[in-house]
Amino acid sequence: MSQQTVPTATPLDQQLNPELVQNAMALIEPAQRIALLAHEHPDGDALGSILGFSHILSLLGKECVPVCADPAPRAFHFLPGIEKLQTTLGDEQFDLVIALDAGEFYRYGAIYERHSAFLERARVLNLDHHLTSSGCGQVNIIDVASAATAELLVLFQQQAGLPLNTDAAQCLLTGIITDTGSFQYSNVTARTLEAAAVLLNAGAVPEVSVKPIFRTHPLAQKRLEAEVIAKAQVACGGRLVWSYISKDMLEQTGATTEMDSGCVGMLRDIEGVQVGALFKGYEEGETRLSLRTYEPVNAADICMRLGGGGHARAAGATIYKPLEEAIPEVVALLKEAIGEGDDE
Repeated sequence: MSQQTVPTATPLDQQLNPELVQNAMALIEPAQRIALLAHEHPDGDALGSILGFSHILSLLGKECVPVCADPAPRAFHFLPGIEKLQTTLGDEQFDLVIALDAGEFYRYGAIYERHSAFLERARVLNLDHHLTSSGCGQVNIIDVASAATAELLVLFQQQAGLPLNTDAAQCLLTGIITDTGSFQYSNVTARTLEAAAVLLNAGAVPEVSVKPIFRTHPLAQKRLEAEVIAKAQVACGGRLVWSYISKDMLEQTGATTEMDSGCVGMLRDIEGVQVGALFKGYEEGETRLSLRTYEPVNAADICMRLGGGGHARAAGATIYKPLEEAIPEVVALLKEAIGEGDDE
């Protein structure tokens, strides 16, 4: 029986463009006070990345301030250093801004709105892994092969020879676990597992992250998920499933907006589904779309047409219309993208 030859993997400390790593370190080394930005409505990768990198840079003697426009969801309160998270840049006295897990300033929400003049003139290092990122820094390291920005940060840590402690490792492992669905998604590569192994060797414990994110949830969240399933509709022969969450649904179930994080994946994982779409109407005249897909449908391409972006299998957009107007328009676009088929 013939055997397939497997190419030798490139070591983690040789994965990124050396010039970009050198340029990034040229920004980091002279900086003493650094702001690390997570995008609005933060997920585990955004929070794990800013906190993990903060721990790493603190080991170099830097004063690090993690910042996000929105508070951390309850499920991530276990992260080491989460108590230091700020929702403002305060006096703007920073030598460097490191923008993580988003490549456009507007994705940082109210932080950019309140501090746009400062951010436009500041030294900015941008580290991201999204396919649709354009880069918002003087130095941009955007590695779409990384399953998470946290994976990219492990590569950066290894290549730049930066220190790594247990707190940083736990935060970064959380980012990888979140963006890979606990290593279940198609974005997982051998390199992803190698990066995770580095973090485990540094003392990170998978169950510490997995339990609050994927296992232990409030009853109100389960009630909200039940409502989302009850209101789900299908089209295209069952290949398209969509549902919605309104403010009234949150009030009826006692849920909060942060409890919607698993709902769209739950729709996508219904048997036979290629596209799962969740519409969220929490603000007047505004609908947020979360999209999850299986091949061959590209979620990022669809969301870019709506002014959003993301990954091929997971993306989102904000539509400035109420739920009742946004849903039929987007559903028509989704039907076009996957082929009409027979409605059920």
